[in-house]
Amino acid sequence: MGDWQDIFAAKIADMGLTEPWMLQEDDSLQVHILKPGWKEYVQRRALGRFRCSQCFHEWSSAKAHVVFHMHRHRGQGMVWMRAFRQACRRCPDPQLEEPEFSQETMERLLHNLVLKILRYFYHLRIQPSDLLEVVVDTHVMGPHDSARCEGCQLGVCSQSRPAPALDAWEPSMDADKARTHRTLKSQDTRPCATPTRHPSWFNSSFPWKRCCCISSSLLCGLAVLLFALLYFIKK
Repeated sequence: MGDWQDIFAAKIADMGLTEPWMLQEDDSLQVHILKPGWKEYVQRRALGRFRCSQCFHEWSSAKAHVVFHMHRHRGQGMVWMRAFRQACRRCPDPQLEEPEFSQETMERLLHNLVLKILRYFYHLRIQPSDLLEVVVDTHVMGPHDSARCEGCQLGVCSQSRPAPALDAWEPSMDADKARTHRTLKSQDTRPCATPTRHPSWFNSSFPWKRCCCISSSLLCGLAVLLFALLYFIKK
């Protein structure tokens, strides 16, 4: 824990913060369970190395998760952190082992943490591009063993929904709205044009066929009478 605290103090000083901030470890932290006024930063993808305390087997995991809870009160800041553990798959009754991180990984994690402190508590405009990507530069063999991952058992990591390397700045509800907006935008949601039906005399209820028949009969009758009249005049 001493390395984390030293790097954190250096990052706080580099950012020009004069108020005191402390970093401590707390193995009881829960993701998304916060006290009023506290903020959270979760890193769901980082390269951690583990060593079994029973058989001394060593392994690496690209899903070593770390959660930070931070709070500022009366000119002082406090950060609690928890690194989730994993168990050895070779031992029949293994213990949960603490992860170890490289110097570069700790530097990047704490750099992002301080940026979030500046945004949440000092209202500085921080862009997502200012975050440093936590790089996993080692190929990890085999699938993630969720049965022996403390984060999986507590619902921190979800294999069905992979988390990005940089956690989102906005709440999850905003992300859901953004996905819904993109879905609606990708579909053709414009209302279809409904053809306008104009009234037609031929589609009305007026008995046009009957009128035509009567008119034809009258014309035939007049033609016969005219023929007969011309016949008698000539005689």
